[in-house]
Amino acid sequence: MEQINETTIRQLLERYHEGETSLAEERQLSAYFRKAELPQDLLPYRALFGFFGAEAAILPPVTRPQHIRAFGPKLIRLLAPLTAVAAALILYFALRQPVASDFICYLDGERVYDREEALDMAHQQLAQMSLQLQKASVMADKFEQMNNYTETIKKYIAK
Repeated sequence: MEQINETTIRQLLERYHEGETSLAEERQLSAYFRKAELPQDLLPYRALFGFFGAEAAILPPVTRPQHIRAFGPKLIRLLAPLTAVAAALILYFALRQPVASDFICYLDGERVYDREEALDMAHQQLAQMSLQLQKASVMADKFEQMNNYTETIKKYIAK
């Protein structure tokens, strides 16, 4: 195999990261990174391509048809503008919806447009909740008293 220079290796690395290298080019990269002396900035690639070299010794060679290439980066370049267009359309239609400015809230599953009616119903619901909480508080006090009586009886029996 012929010696390839550092510039060619850097170009092959760029193509490798884009998923555009052939198997032969990847073998060239692997052979280059197995040599003893490497520039300091290329040392991290030694482990990666060394792994591929060790793996190749264990596994049978993989053949890939020439017409099939990694299409990840190309697909991303294609889908990015389409995604932006889809997001813009969603935003356009979401903002285009008519807004009922007089709509106040939902009460009992129905829209309420009258502010006073909404406030009156809210006050009624809050009053009912307050009554229920007061009843619960009274019951809690009764349970507390019963617990105190039980403790007194237990002490009396224990004597």
